[in-house]
Amino acid sequence: MRFREWLESTWCAAGFPINVSELMHGKLDSWFSTLDRLPEIQPIESQFGDSIEIGATVDLPSEFSDTLNHAIESLKPWRKGPLSLFGCGIDAEWRSNLKWDRFSACVQWDAKRVLDIGCGNGYFGFRALDAGAKSVLGLDGYLLYVLQAAMVNWFVHSKNVVVPLRFEGDSVSDEFDIVLSMGVIYHQRDADAHLRGLFERCQPGGQVVLESIVADEDFVPADRYAGMRNVYLIPSVSTLETKLRNVGFSDPMLIDVSETTTYEQRKTQLMPYQSLGDALDPSDSSLTIEGLPAPKRAILIAQRTH
Repeated sequence: MRFREWLESTWCAAGFPINVSELMHGKLDSWFSTLDRLPEIQPIESQFGDSIEIGATVDLPSEFSDTLNHAIESLKPWRKGPLSLFGCGIDAEWRSNLKWDRFSACVQWDAKRVLDIGCGNGYFGFRALDAGAKSVLGLDGYLLYVLQAAMVNWFVHSKNVVVPLRFEGDSVSDEFDIVLSMGVIYHQRDADAHLRGLFERCQPGGQVVLESIVADEDFVPADRYAGMRNVYLIPSVSTLETKLRNVGFSDPMLIDVSETTTYEQRKTQLMPYQSLGDALDPSDSSLTIEGLPAPKRAILIAQRTH
């Protein structure tokens, strides 16, 4: 079975009969031409720890080494990681294990169904499975990241399925035990609508994990924030807590506030474009290049009780 056929069958089995040929992207044919060449290999051992490690170098026949390296290169930029495929390390922009460590122990993962919104290549979904989750559905509107997750699953066939959908009113109908929204809300024109959507997809008794860039006081960037155009509100922690309560969540709890550093988010060979270092004032790292407060991120957990 070719990669694209397997991917369609995976999405269909998860309840999303999406036809690859109907997806819109200028590089679609090129990406699938590369991915269709990947060998069907079952790695001897894989682990979803700090680094998502799929197989070892000895598991990959030498004739497929260049094929795998070409596939990894063709799917850059890699934003979330670290990952490794058959000994080939993928040094992503984000050391996402650091963020995972800030909140994972505060969530009861065992046998839970997880919805991961704006999941990128599914890094947190793989970690959730390792922590005991029953299954993970990841949503991301950027096809490149969906294919990155799919390339990992081509080899391990995990219960972390990432589909090419944005989180909108009718994109998902199920309710989940745990809903993750990591670094998504400040990209939403209507933050309250996003939170209402999280509430609706979180089943009674479930939890939402919400991560956002925050500031001491709310502000709306006039144009860009840290080089990003699509930032509509940088909220305070108290604003996030109020908004969570307003849509129905109870007991919002602040888990962590951390300044984002160039150790955690940086350029790499597989993400060679602008990153955090380019977004900070070179003479004052407490400010962005626009003169706004530099990114710090808060993680909150809230409950749906009814």
